[in-house]
Amino acid sequence: MEFSLKPGENISDISIATRIGISRTPVREALRQLELEGLVLHTPHRGWMVHTLHAEDIENIFETKACLESMLVRQATKKLTPQDKTVLMKAMASMEEATSQKDQQAWLAADDCLETTLYVAAGNPRAKQMVSSLNVQWRWIWVGIIALGDRMEQSAREHKVILDRVFAGDADGAAALALDHLSSVRRFLLTLLTNFVFPLTEVLGKGFRPSQTGRG
Repeated sequence: MEFSLKPGENISDISIATRIGISRTPVREALRQLELEGLVLHTPHRGWMVHTLHAEDIENIFETKACLESMLVRQATKKLTPQDKTVLMKAMASMEEATSQKDQQAWLAADDCLETTLYVAAGNPRAKQMVSSLNVQWRWIWVGIIALGDRMEQSAREHKVILDRVFAGDADGAAALALDHLSSVRRFLLTLLTNFVFPLTEVLGKGFRPSQTGRG
């Protein structure tokens, strides 16, 4: 499910319930779940609004991602099957092709395939779900800016060196490179949040579109 709501925009549970023809109770329950996922906020006497992502949020999100994803990459390196390796190689080739064609949607699809394959192989579904919940909180920015500058090229290179270490069976090396990649993405996001007038969606002309996937 996707929305076209901007950070800071108010959300009316009454309007939503009326529009889709249900009572307010399930709408409120859905909003409470989104609040737990960091997507919306509820303020007394003001109601619900789309959460505005700040630099501190990015720092907190990526600090947690670093712990979880380095662990998952390390675990996956030790458990990959030949079939997993085939899927990963095809996904990496697709990412490189998408990069050369500047095809943002194909790039994101390849990124999702890489992450899903690795993290399923790790055999830790709880950690994988936690990463997915974190990703949904910041992915709307990534979707809007992945095509800026050479970010697609840089991220593709970073993914490639991680996979090289994974295929070599170097769990510690792959985990270290995964941390480097996350640090690179974090710095890029923080630079944009610092240099652009927030909300960034207004600068880029994008709506708020949370998604369940996307590591960067």
